[in-house]
Amino acid sequence: MAIDFSCVGQTVAPVTKRYDWRDVALYALALSAGENDLAYLLDQPPPKVLPTYGVLPAIAPMFEAASKTGANLVQLLHTAQRTELVRPWPAEGEMRTQASVRGIWDMKVGALLMVDTQTEVNGELAAKTTWQLLLRGEGGFGGERPPAGLRTRAPKDKAPDFEVEVPTARNQALLYRLTGDVNPIHSHPEVAKQAGFDRPILHGLCTYGVAGRIALKHLAGDEPGRFKALETKFSKVVFPGDTLIVRGYRLETPGQAAVTVTVKESGEEAITNGLFEYVP
Repeated sequence: MAIDFSCVGQTVAPVTKRYDWRDVALYALALSAGENDLAYLLDQPPPKVLPTYGVLPAIAPMFEAASKTGANLVQLLHTAQRTELVRPWPAEGEMRTQASVRGIWDMKVGALLMVDTQTEVNGELAAKTTWQLLLRGEGGFGGERPPAGLRTRAPKDKAPDFEVEVPTARNQALLYRLTGDVNPIHSHPEVAKQAGFDRPILHGLCTYGVAGRIALKHLAGDEPGRFKALETKFSKVVFPGDTLIVRGYRLETPGQAAVTVTVKESGEEAITNGLFEYVP
């Protein structure tokens, strides 16, 4: 199906949704938070909110923007993500999110789609996200190559400042989808097979959120207000039941760290070129 390039620059209708402590606690649970993370899980006092929560209200408008391309979204592959926190999330409120198509580039094997979102909470800007999505099978249309991506590299000559193993459960994707990310590639075996996978894969945003949660704890004192942004590339898929090894390396620039996620069982890096920005 030919891509509709007229969608570039378009902004889709805003999506409004209320949330409360149950939603933010569910998000933390879906990222393998546990008894050592009760500040994110209990209703009293009001829970802290993990900064990467900002991806959730962006999902529906992002897909609406992506649908404007006319491409088969079953073949969509999430390749990179950036979340910027403008102000800490309150434990409850009303969210209003808009998405716009930044551009479409030719990667030969597919078309790279970039979507930006902004979310207001109770009338104030809270978060911005940028999504890079590969529309597989839609490349080779003679378009421009995409702009240079994230080039952060984990230092090879130093040990990580932290290294944490996070087991995922066999039902991790089924739990994470309750946060609102219901793409059937993560739950329906038939859809996963249509996309070229033996079985449903774990949400890239689940792996991303785990990386953000661990980095926040070890680099920013577990204080959401010190989180500035997390940008990563997704290199390999993760399957529910895999064990994630999250590593972080402080960089020379204060308030910046390289973050990687490796699948313990395969030794493959699921997240590369990760850049965690925080208030030192």
